[in-house]
Amino acid sequence: MKALVVAPLLLLVGFTAGTAFAFDDKGMSFAGDSAMTLVLTPARLSQPQSQVPASVTIIDRELIEATGAREIYQLLQLVPGMSAIKVDGNVPTVSYHGTQSRDVRRLQVMIDGRSQYLPGLSRVLWNDFPLEIEDIERIEVTRGPASAAYGANAFQGVINIISRHPQDVSGATVAVRSGNNGVQDWRVSSTGGEGAVSSRITVASRDDDGYSVPYAGEPRRDEKSIQTINSRTHIEVSQRDSLELLAGGSRRSLGLSTEQSDFGQYTDFIELPENRSDEAFAQLRWKRQVSDRQQVKVQLYTQYKRTEDSLAGCFTIPDVGLPPAAGGLLFSKELRDLFEENNRNWADTESAFTGIFSAGPQTPVEASVLARFNTLAGSGLGAPCGQLNLGIIEKRHDLEIENTIQLTATSRLLLGANLRLDQGESEVYVSEDVSNFSQSLFGNLEVQLAPPLFLNLGGYWEHDQLNGSYFNPRGAVIYQFLPSQSLRLVYAEALRTMDIYEKRADIHILPKHLSGGYGTDPVANLGWATPELFPTQKSDGRLKPESIRSTELGYYARVSSLEWDLRVFREQLDSLMSESLGPLKFQPSNDGSINIQGAEMQLSWRLHPRHLLRVTGSRISTKAEHPDAVLVRTEQTLAAENLASALWRFDMNQNWMLAANWHLADSWGRRNQNKYERADFHIAFRTRLPHSTLEVSALVQHLLTDDPIVRHYNLYKEDNLYWLAAAVSF
Repeated sequence: MKALVVAPLLLLVGFTAGTAFAFDDKGMSFAGDSAMTLVLTPARLSQPQSQVPASVTIIDRELIEATGAREIYQLLQLVPGMSAIKVDGNVPTVSYHGTQSRDVRRLQVMIDGRSQYLPGLSRVLWNDFPLEIEDIERIEVTRGPASAAYGANAFQGVINIISRHPQDVSGATVAVRSGNNGVQDWRVSSTGGEGAVSSRITVASRDDDGYSVPYAGEPRRDEKSIQTINSRTHIEVSQRDSLELLAGGSRRSLGLSTEQSDFGQYTDFIELPENRSDEAFAQLRWKRQVSDRQQVKVQLYTQYKRTEDSLAGCFTIPDVGLPPAAGGLLFSKELRDLFEENNRNWADTESAFTGIFSAGPQTPVEASVLARFNTLAGSGLGAPCGQLNLGIIEKRHDLEIENTIQLTATSRLLLGANLRLDQGESEVYVSEDVSNFSQSLFGNLEVQLAPPLFLNLGGYWEHDQLNGSYFNPRGAVIYQFLPSQSLRLVYAEALRTMDIYEKRADIHILPKHLSGGYGTDPVANLGWATPELFPTQKSDGRLKPESIRSTELGYYARVSSLEWDLRVFREQLDSLMSESLGPLKFQPSNDGSINIQGAEMQLSWRLHPRHLLRVTGSRISTKAEHPDAVLVRTEQTLAAENLASALWRFDMNQNWMLAANWHLADSWGRRNQNKYERADFHIAFRTRLPHSTLEVSALVQHLLTDDPIVRHYNLYKEDNLYWLAAAVSF
């Protein structure tokens, strides 16, 4: 604890040795080489891209506008090695090197320094980001483990989304977008300022229908509706001090397919299943330029997230020819006892249950199940009807201080400390409110060993109540043999710690408003006063963190108007928790491992001041191991062997912009030879009106293959998706 008190004070100590250097949060340096891009994310230091200790992809405003994308996840298709797709019709999945397919929990995603990684159920919900594409200035993607800079859960990389500064935009904008597949969007934003204060606020809504081909003869019900609000206020307190206030939130509703519901096999639906969420955050950032050799940053934020799956229906036992009242067994104490007798194993429980009605009961518990069935069969009750609501509230409170110091003319040091409190509240997933308090110290040292040779050493020590203490290191040597060309050798280790659910799960699914005698006299009809769905699951608390070791060799160069980055890598992932942890089947283990190796490239070419060409590609081999062959496929389902993209932007003149975009994902998974290939065409026109500016654009996405997208039921009725957009700025 003494370290926690002393460390923040040490971070404020100034060093007087050394020469001056510039801090630039916008990422561009105009001293010396005006075209050199500065990167902020990999080491938390502002560094030329030729000197960073990682592979980095930058998606700037120019690229964002060229894509015409309406959802943030689509921008990540410009990143080599990144699978960014809708595995489910209304739930985007973004996975680096394709591990997992639905429960993607191995990437850290930040918006303006605020983590989007949810602490309760270990996931990133791309639908719920309280930010619109139009308010993004740039995205920096660190490809490779980054826990040395951002702690556990920056496991395979970091996606850092940086919003537009209020000083970089002005006026008010009203925008609408409409297209096929139910696309209906609108956005209203306003920016203004007076003196030292500037602010931006945006309110927006997005709707679409997801995939359109029915699944198992039923409508897909993967439509979604999302509303967001986001604000950022910047205050120049003095020449050395600036203060930023950020706040916002989102509200989201998703339709869920009855066939894919966790409870679909037991339910005749009265109210179709839905998933809803509400999110809110508030954030404060203070920056002080102590001197031309030292800068201090302090950040404090709090965020609240509530998600809920809800449905209503009548519950029955399928496929065994039992009367409707037998559905009451699902909520009976006797079936719970049978489940416990079979060590909470689904297959063994189903076998024992079927045996009761074919060969007769073999144990006293099985006899009690048969007795309960006879009670229900003679009661005159129909199937039990009611509601199920699976909800969780996740909260995070985070305080961080960061100090950057120029030690000498050839060395810089960043030191930081973090205190975080994560909280999970749920009557379904955990039996009581669970908190996890963590404390961290981190740092990065950059040293120029000789004129062409740079050394970066970074590390992150963290202790939290659920996982204990751990340390994540990274080391990199960069040989800058020409001013804008360099070779880098990087070794990094990282952990993904277990979340509140994985460590403290205690699952109890309680129905609401049970019908008839099931609700009025549950003791007589179901055997207990507080009926629950019969499966119960509980974490043994012994899961350990997942681990990764990564080695990469990279080559970055910028020659005239051509820029490229090449990366060859090998990653070994161990102690993986590969299972999908649904509320009915919770049987996690650390038995998985994956070996990933391959090569990635990205290239940008400014053919002409009005032309931009960007090309990316990756070739990746993914080999998963697990005692359960099903989980091997789970880890490899989204692992495309070949990923590629090409984008061309042509600014015809001040009014017209044309762009074309191509994206390929080939051979998903070891046994899945499906290909996803798409070509986009985007045209935009902007003109000045007497007191405003009008922008009109159209985008067409044309599918070049008829293959389903990852899963066999993910199909559109039409090969073309399109939308038209118009925006008026005052």
